[in-house]
Amino acid sequence: MDMASSDDMAMADLETGEEEEVLRRLGTAEEAGLTDNEAARRLRLHGPNVVVLSHHHEGSMLQRFLMALFSLWGWDHVFPKYNNMVRIILNSMSWVTVLTTIAITSAGQRPCELAIVIFIVATSLIACFIAKLVLEYAKAPLEAKAHSPRAKVLRDGRWRDVHAANLVPGDIIFLKVGDIVPANARVLRFQKIDTMTCWAKRSVDCAHDFLIYYAWTVSCGQGTAVVIATGRGIPRSTLRLYPQRYARPGQLKEGVMLAACFCASLVLVGTIAEIVLSFLLQKQNCTGMPLNAHFMPLIGGIPMAMPVFLYLALAWGSVRLCFLGIASRGTVALEDLASVDVILFNMTGTLTCNQPCFVRDKIEMFADGVSKDHAIILAARASRSQHELYIEPIDAAILRLLDDPEQARFGVQVLEHHACFFVALKLMFQTTYIDEGNGSKCCVFKGDPTKVAHQCGCSKEVKEKISTLMDELTLDGYQAIAVGHQVDSCWEFIALMPYTDDLRSDSADVVDSLIDLGLDIRVLTESPLSTTKQVCGKLGKLGTNVVPAHSVFELARNNIEVHSNINGISDLFPEDKSDVVRRLRNFGCHCAMVGYEFLDHDAIGESHIGISVADATDYTKSESDLVLTQHALMPVSSAVQISRKICQMMRSFTIFTVSSTVHLFGVRAILYLLWHFDLSSILAFMITACNYCTSFAMLFERVELNKSPDRWRVQKIITSGAAFGSYIVLTTAIFYWVASTANPFACKFKPISLMGSDEEIRAALFLQMSTINQAIALFVHSDGCCIIRFPGPVVTFSFVVSQMVANGDTQR
Repeated sequence: MDMASSDDMAMADLETGEEEEVLRRLGTAEEAGLTDNEAARRLRLHGPNVVVLSHHHEGSMLQRFLMALFSLWGWDHVFPKYNNMVRIILNSMSWVTVLTTIAITSAGQRPCELAIVIFIVATSLIACFIAKLVLEYAKAPLEAKAHSPRAKVLRDGRWRDVHAANLVPGDIIFLKVGDIVPANARVLRFQKIDTMTCWAKRSVDCAHDFLIYYAWTVSCGQGTAVVIATGRGIPRSTLRLYPQRYARPGQLKEGVMLAACFCASLVLVGTIAEIVLSFLLQKQNCTGMPLNAHFMPLIGGIPMAMPVFLYLALAWGSVRLCFLGIASRGTVALEDLASVDVILFNMTGTLTCNQPCFVRDKIEMFADGVSKDHAIILAARASRSQHELYIEPIDAAILRLLDDPEQARFGVQVLEHHACFFVALKLMFQTTYIDEGNGSKCCVFKGDPTKVAHQCGCSKEVKEKISTLMDELTLDGYQAIAVGHQVDSCWEFIALMPYTDDLRSDSADVVDSLIDLGLDIRVLTESPLSTTKQVCGKLGKLGTNVVPAHSVFELARNNIEVHSNINGISDLFPEDKSDVVRRLRNFGCHCAMVGYEFLDHDAIGESHIGISVADATDYTKSESDLVLTQHALMPVSSAVQISRKICQMMRSFTIFTVSSTVHLFGVRAILYLLWHFDLSSILAFMITACNYCTSFAMLFERVELNKSPDRWRVQKIITSGAAFGSYIVLTTAIFYWVASTANPFACKFKPISLMGSDEEIRAALFLQMSTINQAIALFVHSDGCCIIRFPGPVVTFSFVVSQMVANGDTQR
């Protein structure tokens, strides 16, 4: 107790003490940081900077058992979403009934049945376990590349990029916009920092002595801080973790849940009805029931394969995503990407490279007596210094125009340098300095030409000239920034500086590929209308119907026709992107957002699927479902195709499973009620085993890609499966009636009547049920009533093998 109290007091001193005292107590210096040896010693003392939350699974033994079972299939994060335990119990009925059957069979005299059940259960568990190991092995390097937290730390007077787990108390770290704070720290030098947690947003102006905590986000500015607590030393009360959007259930898991509930309900109802009717109609008690009266629970072995098949299909898809260089958290994106109607791209940094390149010959001068070289120097003074740890891409491009970047600060004494938001280029920089040559106080301003012209008080003629030049430059593929200069309270518009930001090499190809897949593409950008139209014109099949943001928001909110024809939206403020996504969702569209900047995180949070490019900010990646680890966009199209193939496989399998369950349930009920015919339980075992073979064969099935979004309509799928199952129930009932009452082929063949021989009837019935049950797998690929998609060689081979097994069993 005393030790804990002393630790709390020490932490309080670090949080509230003076800056010099805090640095002294931590044994560090703002200019040099810790030494490597001291950092290594503290790492051994305090342990790695890893925060592990212990989740205590509370609840009944049944809940904990189901949690463990779901975790094997990767459904452990989905479990809290299903508060209604009835649905979970029904979905697990297949396991419960099989375990019940094991107990019943082990008490009987048929050890082969027990062996088959144990083999099926063990095979499913082993297959899932192996798939999980393979998936974790494939995802590990991509997860480390995409989500591994890094930190820029000062050691021995040099800034280094290290893994965040190696941070120790006393480290001096550098933070910039979009970074996730890797540990509890205290700000040393920061102009402005916004913090964001999953609970609230805060915007705090600070210079010194401001505390920031693990998992907060830097939303504006950059600066340094000293670490005061890491890893297990971080108080739990300060933890603010991000909401895990990828933990929600996807459309496939939702669909499989409902289909499994339907199948398990049939099994449950059939088992209870069989017991009750046997007791009432045949005047038997429970101990006098036939040995095969546990046929109904055995049907539960068929829907048992549904979560196993889904897990294996998603594992296969996730491994394919790994081969494409896509890191995914959870399986939501893999499940729901097939249903996406609209994909929105942030233009800067996503479709373009975000590597501006200025053209000196295109610079337009407006000030008399000022050369292009001097205009470039003024623009460089309004940029970050090359000595700073992070430089905006636009600033780096300006500094590259100088023969020596030191020219930007030569002969001047900088008094103030700050940035403010504006629309076109995200940030507008202003630097106030004293010219050491004449001692005058000056100010230089760089950014959006319209804003700079307004700041400089330009005349109407000058503004019109600027607008005309901007339009001409846009037609040539250029964007532009302006430079304004103030001397003795007099502002002057200096120059217009054009630059290019080229598209990624595969931007046009990926847009064409996504359009061919039936997706609508939207380009969202803060850039002007003319620039956005010019970029959209280069993106292959994408049109140039671009509208400014204010026009979009003036449209009627229910005017979906107008919104569906838009190819791009320009002049967006950062908060407008999420509003665009929200409006599309209100129209019933499923949206995916591909982002790059920190300001894209709101739109990613609003979208169904969030995707980040390789060089996106840490916070944007943490909010995304998919993170590209390579500098290419084509994997986005490949991911959509993989998702649609998995959806088609799961649709075929679900229809097959539902129809098989309905078939066995209906045949058992009809034959037992109408003819008091007791089916052998070995028939359920053999059909379940054959269905397992066919089910896993579907994983290797040839799938024809849909050219339109693929949404799971679970009710339609269950209805189709029930219709297939009801039809083959009718055919089996007719077959039994014909076989047991007459010999229709006596006139043409040697009359061998099946009447009076239960064993022969059972053999013929088993062969008919096995054949027609397996034949469903050959026709579940149809997209409608008229279009039949023939199965591939794997499913066909599985069908042939199953029938050979059935024939061999019939002959025995």
